[in-house]
Amino acid sequence: MIWVEILSKHREVAGRFRVDAADVRIGRGYDNHVILDDPYVAARHLRIFRDDEGRLVAEDLGSANGLYLDRSKSRKPQLILDGSQPIRIGQTWLRVRDAGHDVEPERLAGRERGVLPIAAAIVLGLALLVIDAVKIWLGQTSESHLSDYLVPSLVLVGAVVAWVGVWALLSRLFAGRSHFLRHLLIAEAGLFAFWIYSEAGQFASFALTWSAISTYGYVIAWIVLAAIVFLHVREVGRTHQLIKGAVVGLLLIVAIAVQTVQRSEAFANSGRADVSQVLMPPALRLAPVRDDQAFFADIARLKARLDADRAELKPAGVER
Repeated sequence: MIWVEILSKHREVAGRFRVDAADVRIGRGYDNHVILDDPYVAARHLRIFRDDEGRLVAEDLGSANGLYLDRSKSRKPQLILDGSQPIRIGQTWLRVRDAGHDVEPERLAGRERGVLPIAAAIVLGLALLVIDAVKIWLGQTSESHLSDYLVPSLVLVGAVVAWVGVWALLSRLFAGRSHFLRHLLIAEAGLFAFWIYSEAGQFASFALTWSAISTYGYVIAWIVLAAIVFLHVREVGRTHQLIKGAVVGLLLIVAIAVQTVQRSEAFANSGRADVSQVLMPPALRLAPVRDDQAFFADIARLKARLDADRAELKPAGVER
């Protein structure tokens, strides 16, 4: 007895046929044991039989489109079947097994999804809401109102749900399962990582006078976004990971380059450098305080450089 399974593009069983013959014929014609409605399959396309060792063998019967192992592009006249890897004829994937094929152990009901991912999603979500509320409270200069906290929280929740919903829909279309919880964890972890860098960058920019953190903060933002997108794409489909990573990396480089050009042009037009936009308590200032003598010494050196530049640009023959 031989079982022939027709698989969907998600590798799910779309049809299963039991054949009691020792020599199984598969094709589009009505004289086959298994009939496929695939225009790229020949009338008599494939033969399944057992060799001298009792192994199942698939043999191409001279079709125009041939026989292939799973996604391989190498055409095979014959294939020894192991019951695990599917074969492809035309645009149809098949899996052939005998009655003695071992199946996976049964799963325990209610334990397919662990408690830890759900708890992590809840904790991260609450942490993001608390962080958003604290930032609003620290930035308030007038009397607090409930709407000041409620509206931004609803906007944040709505944006996250919409973002995760789009990726879950893509996973459902291309992978057969939505993986909503996984996409939610990816989005929440990405937002949390971005918040950590933002707060740490603001502190370092103020406390240590590291202007580079403020100047190139957009680079980190793009990197975090690219990492989030790659993890989402990885959940949509686990194949071609290198190609997906290369595409995301290329888009990341383009985005950073475009914004770098825009910022350089804006600086050329305005002539104002980026500085820390957040004022913190003086106790958090870690960089050493400079006295007035050091400040005026820098002014004197700057004035000397300006006078030298004026002297070089002054036309010849003009007296001072």
